[in-house]
Amino acid sequence: MKHILFLFVLSIIQGSAAWANNVLVTIGASGQVTQQQLESAMQAAPFATQFPAMDEQDQAYLRGDMLLRLARAEALYQEAVASGIQHSEIFQQEMGNFKTALLAQKYLQKLSKSIRIPAQDLQAIEDKIGGQNDAIEAAKSAYIAKNFKTLKAQRIHELRQQAGVQTYFQLLDEQPLADSVLAQGQNIRITYADLLGKDTKVKIDKQRIIDKVNEWIDLTLMAYAASQTNTKIEAQLADYGKDLTTRLLLAQKEQDWLQDEAVLRHYFQQHPEIAYVPERRQIGQLVVADQQQAMQLRERILKGESLFELAAQFSIDPFGRQRSGDMGWLAEGSALPEIEQAIKNLPDNQVSEVTKTAKGWHVVMIVNRKLGVRKHFAAIKDRVKQKFIAQKMTGYLREVTEKYPLQWHIANLEKSQHGSALR
Repeated sequence: MKHILFLFVLSIIQGSAAWANNVLVTIGASGQVTQQQLESAMQAAPFATQFPAMDEQDQAYLRGDMLLRLARAEALYQEAVASGIQHSEIFQQEMGNFKTALLAQKYLQKLSKSIRIPAQDLQAIEDKIGGQNDAIEAAKSAYIAKNFKTLKAQRIHELRQQAGVQTYFQLLDEQPLADSVLAQGQNIRITYADLLGKDTKVKIDKQRIIDKVNEWIDLTLMAYAASQTNTKIEAQLADYGKDLTTRLLLAQKEQDWLQDEAVLRHYFQQHPEIAYVPERRQIGQLVVADQQQAMQLRERILKGESLFELAAQFSIDPFGRQRSGDMGWLAEGSALPEIEQAIKNLPDNQVSEVTKTAKGWHVVMIVNRKLGVRKHFAAIKDRVKQKFIAQKMTGYLREVTEKYPLQWHIANLEKSQHGSALR
């Protein structure tokens, strides 16, 4: 698929509810990504609030990038399943812990919703606050929160009594054995090894152990109570299980790639450019469609007017205009090549020459800067690790997507919606 057509079609199909369940890409024998999944991922992305203000080309690029990420994630998931990770002890343990925590959360949510404000108390709140709806809702929330704490303690006490829970924290006064039981009751049995794993000879923090056991008891009891009311958590469990499967695979690959620090040091020596932390610049910018207008606005700035106020009025860049020309901090080399050249030797707080790019005619200013520096391995070890893992991951993703090929269906989808308009 040609890249431009790919982005073009993505921009055309976006937001079409009628086509939400159409498959955009299939992965391997059974995986797929639908338009609905793509839309959900876009709405949850960090850039979601800025997305509507971007131009169509930038929006299409982000959609294409997100779709590719989702497809690769599905390929990784299939590889993780094939490797048997879901049968591992750590997977089963993590899933069990998540299920318990999720059920307990559902129990508490239901408990909170059960609280009703007596009519006389509700009337008192409304009389005191008057007709301020937001203030009334805040007061009602505060009332519920206050009573929820008491109700929660009462219910947990009742659950403990029903389960016949007994604790044996006196065992912590000496060094307990791995199989020493710290708490037990119906559906509950917590040993010392359950908390500390195989290393039971570490120094004991008694109060921390007690708090952890009590928390475990409460979560287990609430989870069991929720499970007896047919609480529906299957969809959330499936989503978490899929994410966990992939995360465990990547953690295992990272462990395989990074067996000791010597690997990172060797990589650092082979890539000395990593030691350089590029200069960062706080940029102000306005963009217009006409060269003459750009030159006129530059003259106004030179005579004392604010670039930022003018950008808020005249800039055709939606993101920049919304932020009054404040483009934030940008690393050296991250801007368009024409802009990089224009500001290469530009002093702080001086306006650049009018510069043309594919987006229009630009007037740029560096408001502030943080100079680039060269650092030693110890100071940027985490950065070296990120670069190393990223390089390894690129090759690994290539292997995985060859094993579970990506088959794109966007062109077919576009033709079914718009005929042959883009042929």
